[in-house]
Amino acid sequence: MHEQDRTLRQQMIDLLRGEEMTDRDISQALGIPEKDVYGHLDHIARSLAPRGLRLKIRPARCMSCGFEFRNRRRWSKPGRCPRCKESHLERPSYFIDEG
Repeated sequence: MHEQDRTLRQQMIDLLRGEEMTDRDISQALGIPEKDVYGHLDHIARSLAPRGLRLKIRPARCMSCGFEFRNRRRWSKPGRCPRCKESHLERPSYFIDEG
């Protein structure tokens, strides 16, 4: 199957099976806006379960105080740190766990 015949989500799954990527990485690789990535991630997470796969997230982290957003339920990058109120945050990254 040619790359252009695969859906955007299929291409995204292939990318995330190969490596850990941020929303920006995915956006640039597929030529779509960053904000569109999050809706696709949500759908992919649900569609992988029947195949025994899981979409995992390495949480965002505050670059100032080191706070990690472990319990965050959204796929998107948070706006600022709840501890120190800084907005200089490391982006979350996503990958598919095949185990």
